[in-house]
Amino acid sequence: MDQKAKLRKLIVSTFALEGFTIQEKACAHLIQQLEPLECKEDRDQWLEKIIDYVRVSNTNDGNIVTYDLLNKSLKFCCDLQILNDEDILRVTPANKLPCYKYCSSTKKFLRITSDSKSLSMFGDASTKIAQYVNRYTVIRQRMTRIKTVTDGTLGQPLTISDKIRDVDYLLSSGAAGKFDHNSKKSSVLLLGILVQLKEGGRYYLEDPTGAIPIDLSKTISFENISEGCYCSDQRVFAVTDMALPPCERAEISKIYFGEATTFCDDDHSLKLYNPKLLEYEKTKKRMIIFICDVFLDDPKVLNKFHTFLNAFNEVIPVAIVMMGDFLSCHVPSHVYAQELKFHLTQLGHYLHDNTPELKNTTFVLLPGPGDRYCGTASASILPRPPIPDSLTEEFRRLVPRCVFTTNPCRIQYCTQQLHVIRIDGLMKKTANYDVRQGSVDRKKSTVAGIDKSAVQNYIQTLESQSHLITVPLDVCPTYWPLASHSLSLYPMPDLVCVADANAPEYSTSDDSSSRISSSSGCVFINPSSFARNKYRFSVYLTAQRQVDDSQIPDDDEVENNSLDV
Repeated sequence: MDQKAKLRKLIVSTFALEGFTIQEKACAHLIQQLEPLECKEDRDQWLEKIIDYVRVSNTNDGNIVTYDLLNKSLKFCCDLQILNDEDILRVTPANKLPCYKYCSSTKKFLRITSDSKSLSMFGDASTKIAQYVNRYTVIRQRMTRIKTVTDGTLGQPLTISDKIRDVDYLLSSGAAGKFDHNSKKSSVLLLGILVQLKEGGRYYLEDPTGAIPIDLSKTISFENISEGCYCSDQRVFAVTDMALPPCERAEISKIYFGEATTFCDDDHSLKLYNPKLLEYEKTKKRMIIFICDVFLDDPKVLNKFHTFLNAFNEVIPVAIVMMGDFLSCHVPSHVYAQELKFHLTQLGHYLHDNTPELKNTTFVLLPGPGDRYCGTASASILPRPPIPDSLTEEFRRLVPRCVFTTNPCRIQYCTQQLHVIRIDGLMKKTANYDVRQGSVDRKKSTVAGIDKSAVQNYIQTLESQSHLITVPLDVCPTYWPLASHSLSLYPMPDLVCVADANAPEYSTSDDSSSRISSSSGCVFINPSSFARNKYRFSVYLTAQRQVDDSQIPDDDEVENNSLDV
């Protein structure tokens, strides 16, 4: 057998072992590419890279490796040898994120192909229901990996999911237990969404199979999974224990989620496993700065921002994430767009003329809740579209390394994944929906004096729900077709930045002085407001994965300190 025949046999058998069939034309082309390699280890390594690409590629050819698919995989493997700027830092807007849906039959997350309906921001009633169903199924499949105590019958450990019952199980069960809070034999475990009807304020627990009224008056503990007894006569579920579902660390979720990523397309997702990226991330001392509320029309704030831009000497940030509002509230709505364009152009000239050391820094700009460039109607609906190109054309010409993106957005730095959202009052809105207080208070308008326990509870809520928005749609409206995946926190990213000007500054980094922890391994930060909170911002050190809370000294404080000396 000649060398070419041996190579053909190796290629066909290698693809067959992975469940693929390579076309004759593709096989002949691959033989030409691998024939110059004399070392068997090199050929095996290239075949492994090609199969890795084919495995995660979304094609309609099933398990057939076509000539076009092979060419794409070869080009991708060649590109892995070179690191470009897009591999190191990549910003993905909310409307460009891939969408995945959990399939209970295959136990896998399947990518949903985009069509004209799914790309629309305005969905029908089915998309409103689908966003809640998708969130429920994500949490439900998470429960299958949480072990409970050993079952007395089989002697084998069960998962929480094995004990969870659907609502329709209770509604159709004629042998349901009566109220008996002292007996565990009649207890039932439920998982669902807690809803409250305006008529009478009664609480219901709802899942995809139905809804059932619940009684919280006999609840003993709020620290465990929801458990209680069902009274078939009154058709009410009496809750004895209730809490949020346990969270899950990202490294565990990614095992079951697969090799795909929710941050980018399939081609870029494979590059995340490039050893060169990991080496670059660990060796390079880089930082990403998060700053919000830079009022460009306020001379004092703008002067402090100029001081901030000129403070970099040795370590240059790889990116500066600027989140609105970009103008103060004093600007009338009818001239807001013109004022925003003017001040962005002025900032572009300053960056172009006075900050040569930042020429390799990428500026990422997100709109804030008070940016009224497209009217006030869409200001509170998430995701928010980026600032229009007509207002940023001159800024983009002066500062080529800039990205105007949606709110929220996702940032990929080497192998790290970062979520960024700019919203005011989200912690307050979430804290108002605490059933442990006995009622829901929608009228609270301030979080002044909020303690660290409230911040800790808020972070635990985000981790448990695997979602950025945990309040009803009438409190924080979203575009239904985009809400399920653009606001999702599954799998958990490396960092989540929730820029909330109405909440205290915090960080769950190990070296943080706030002493707020994260059980999922994700770093949560709030850089607070630059203009309203003494010129504060947050610095994320990428190699150490730590956050430093920083501040530009106020002129009055500097003078007072000099007098004290």
